[in-house]
Amino acid sequence: MIKYLGEKHDLTLAFFINRGEEKILEGVFENICAEVNMIAHSGDTADQVPLALPWPLRAYGVEPMRRLLTRLSARGYDLLITEFIYMAQYRHLFAAPAVLHEHNIESSIFRQYAQMPKANEAEIFGIRKDAAFWKATWMMMRQYENKTWPQFDLRVTVSRLDQEEMDRRCPDGKSMVAENGVNTQTMQPLAVNHSKNILFVGTMNYFPNEDGALFLAEAVMPYVWSLDPDIKLYIVGNNMPQKVKALGGDPRIRIVPDAPDIRAVAAQCRLSVVPLRFGGGTRIKILESFALGLPVVSTSKGCEGLAVEDGRHLLIRDDPQKFAEAVVGLVQDANLYGALRENGERLAKQRYDWRSIFEAVERKMTELITR
Repeated sequence: MIKYLGEKHDLTLAFFINRGEEKILEGVFENICAEVNMIAHSGDTADQVPLALPWPLRAYGVEPMRRLLTRLSARGYDLLITEFIYMAQYRHLFAAPAVLHEHNIESSIFRQYAQMPKANEAEIFGIRKDAAFWKATWMMMRQYENKTWPQFDLRVTVSRLDQEEMDRRCPDGKSMVAENGVNTQTMQPLAVNHSKNILFVGTMNYFPNEDGALFLAEAVMPYVWSLDPDIKLYIVGNNMPQKVKALGGDPRIRIVPDAPDIRAVAAQCRLSVVPLRFGGGTRIKILESFALGLPVVSTSKGCEGLAVEDGRHLLIRDDPQKFAEAVVGLVQDANLYGALRENGERLAKQRYDWRSIFEAVERKMTELITR
């Protein structure tokens, strides 16, 4: 979105980055943004943050960001675009019309954590709490969303499911869907790989991805290896927790942290797997796999919100044994492999190209300004 809007508009960017990672984005926004402001942050909270905020939001309510946005707000921008509910606490600083881009409905993710069978054993955000704690967080986040959503002139979700929930809870008609997408110009189909390598990609300090990696390695892969011991698993992602890194102790699992270009690893693999049991929004990792020509095996949660059909665009399996059978079958069945590859590529280009998605969003944003 930054690249797209930066082509046509005077874009000022303000965001948090993890302390010590500032150099990662050097030069990335050159000739795209009029101004770029990074606030290096270690995740600690400031004394000034209101305790009335749900605790997940407090790490984003720090004084350096508040000072920066207060200074910027004096310039009189035409439009404020806020990514995620976590940054919505700064909406009041700006008189301009505002857009809230909700990549997930965060309260629904905390609800899933509260309803986990063994919630007290899971380490989420680096902490271990019982179901009552996650339920309280879920309810606090839900109340905050209900109070905050009406403050925005337009709310953008990434799936119809999320929009339906948002409209039930905030029925003012100010929402739209802008599905997640992929840059089909840079993500081009790779040559067919005849290896027996399978790929799982994700930001690994995000609990649904960490859980997916562990579920895949511990519950699914033993069934896979009983059917075909030559299959190897590649787990790729940033911010790897030790639990995920430890999976690399098995020679059949390769851990690839901080890959600079996912395409280089994907080129070594035959297919992609999305073994998620929690989450919200939609999975860009599936769309990227489609664009790269990698057929996909996913859980129902993993492909939730995408316009996909089981057996046509990908294979959907929730039971570990059936998931494993689908993986092995796809590795071995050239006809099924070819059909899923072709259909996935076509879907990515026809429905999920970023440019066509952002054109619709930009039209709505422009309407806010002109109105």
